[in-house]
Amino acid sequence: MEYEIFFITREAQKGWQDCLAVARNATVQAWERLTTAPTHEDERLYRLSADFAVGTYGRRTFERYQYKITNGGRLWYFVEPTPRSKVAGRVLLERCMTGHPKETEPR
Repeated sequence: MEYEIFFITREAQKGWQDCLAVARNATVQAWERLTTAPTHEDERLYRLSADFAVGTYGRRTFERYQYKITNGGRLWYFVEPTPRSKVAGRVLLERCMTGHPKETEPR
C-alpha cells in the first residue's frame, strides 16, 4: 500500500518545481521513497529534532521529517496515517528547498 503526497503550502509546491529543475533524478527518487517508506529512517531520511521536531497542520501536531534530496536540497514533511483507507497514509509536504534551510545551519 502506498502513501499519497500532498503539498500543504504554496511554498512547498513551488519548491518542488524548483527541486525538479535543479536535481530532477534525485527529486523523482525522493517522490518514490516518500510514497513507499516515508518514515523508514536512514542517512537521507530522518525526524528533525529540537525546535523543528514537530509542526502543526489543520490543528493537529505531527512529527516533522526531513528528506535530503541532495547535499543541500531538503524536503520537510509530516506523515498522517489514514486508517480504513486504500492508501497507507498521506505525506504532507510542508517545505521543498533546493538549498540547506538557513534555520538549521550550524552556527
